[in-house]
This record gives sequence, structure tokens and C-alpha cells, in this order.
Amino acid sequence: MMNAFQAFLDKMNKTMVGFFAGLMLPMFMFVLYYAFKFSYLTWDQYIAGARELSVLPSFIKVCVFINLPFFFFFNLFKKFNFCLGIFISSMLYVVAMLVIKFIL
Repeated sequence: MMNAFQAFLDKMNKTMVGFFAGLMLPMFMFVLYYAFKFSYLTWDQYIAGARELSVLPSFIKVCVFINLPFFFFFNLFKKFNFCLGIFISSMLYVVAMLVIKFIL
């Protein structure tokens, strides 16, 4: 059983896999945040409200936190290529948050 788990982790230990996981997990979290906290709004109202109230950077911060457990889990098993991908995608989200907050 442990060999299969280790083989799975070895297969996942690619920077691009970590990068795409790091991009997709916050998007998934954004949808879950909507489903649990703002389900009384339509999707369009949710997005428009986030833009109008300037809370989109805060939403991005909350959603990127889901990358942390995956980063630490793969770091624990020394799968550093996956961690690098997660880190790079998280930094892209941070840059997007800063652009939205201070430039737009």
C-alpha cells in the first residue's frame, strides 16, 4: 500500500502539476465560498458585488489559503517540484490581488 502511495507522490512531483493545482484549488475555493456564504445571490451578483465593494482582493486572499495544506503536505514528503509549482501559482494570485487592489 505504501509503495502505491509513494508512486503516486512521485508521479505528482512535477512543477507543472503543482502549478496547475495551485491555480485550480483557489478557483474551487472561490466557488465553494460563494456556495456556502453567498448562495442567496446569483453568480453575476456575487461577482459584481465583489467588484463594487472592493472585496475581491480579500476573496483572493481567503481562496489562496487552500494552497497551504497541499504545499506543506508535499513538502513533508520532500516533493519539492510540486511545492515550487504551488508557490509560483500562489505568487501569481498575490500579484493579481495587488494589481486589483492598488492599480484597478
